[in-house]
Amino acid sequence: MRRSLLAAMALLAATPALAQTRPATPATPRMTEPPAAPGTVAYNTWLGRTFSEVLLNERSQEERVRILNRIVATDYIQHNPLVPQGRQGLIDFIPVIYQSMPDSRFILHDVFATTERVVTRWTWTGTLTGAPFLGIAARGQRVEFDVIDVWSVRNGMLQEHWDQFDWPRALIQLGVQGLPQPFVDVAARPVSR
Repeated sequence: MRRSLLAAMALLAATPALAQTRPATPATPRMTEPPAAPGTVAYNTWLGRTFSEVLLNERSQEERVRILNRIVATDYIQHNPLVPQGRQGLIDFIPVIYQSMPDSRFILHDVFATTERVVTRWTWTGTLTGAPFLGIAARGQRVEFDVIDVWSVRNGMLQEHWDQFDWPRALIQLGVQGLPQPFVDVAARPVSR
């Protein structure tokens, strides 16, 4: 399974028609209708883009719930232990981001899709000025770190989710002390996206 996913991602990366990259725009993207039927690469690309570029940048909780109801399965399986299970877990968690970092912005770099999976790569920027984030008090800390999301898709909905956050960089930017020096050194280097 892992080899076939890696092979599909390599094929997608080498195929410009399937591997799509879009520059970030300053305006908040709006949800569009899917360009193709569920079960297609185009549809799954739309799912990934809608989640990572549209949903995460949406400021209205009512609109976020509407989007989540459209693209995320009720019994959504979440492998990030910081986020509760199910669609309701996302409904409850995303507002925490904006309560902590009201200026959060999510910049989508890539979407790769197959007929069964979708992967997005994006950058989270924001300033911790509100409620504590993961127990870290707000002192105006500015963050800019990268994330990769992987989802399985079933019946036209995001069904299961895995992610990788650049937590060492984020924690250093948030002012967490005591991380090993190699992480501090790497986090101080410029990022090539």
